[in-house]
Amino acid sequence: MELQQLISRYQLAINTIYRGINNILKEEIQHDITPDQFIVLQHIHQKKTCTSTQIAKHFSVGKSAVTALVTRLFDKGFIERIRDKEDRRIVYLTLKEAGTELVEQTEKELYQVIREKRGHFNNSEIEGYIKALETLASLMSNNKEHSQKNKP
Repeated sequence: MELQQLISRYQLAINTIYRGINNILKEEIQHDITPDQFIVLQHIHQKKTCTSTQIAKHFSVGKSAVTALVTRLFDKGFIERIRDKEDRRIVYLTLKEAGTELVEQTEKELYQVIREKRGHFNNSEIEGYIKALETLASLMSNNKEHSQKNKP
């Protein structure tokens, strides 16, 4: 199979999975947040504390997009902004109790829906798929780091 066909199949599958998860979040779980907002809340939940800059870097998106998203999450009462005592330009983001509860409940509901779909695969298929994705992610990450090191 040609490389172009493999890449096309990969992109189609990944995009379909992403859209499917987004649809589950929107249609079945129906919390008052967008999938992107949930992913950011989930990231903050995992890190405990982070900055908008760290989020932008982690997801490879612009800081202005993250700032707008963080503002919406703050306005909904899911996150707290804490200024650094020594450098007031630095603002740390943490989850409020409502944010933690939303992430944990949404994950529970999302994992239940995915658990049902998982039944179509045996453990070795799942493990092989995840290992292949992790290898590709590592190669892509190393390629990005290699490209940045070689910039003039």
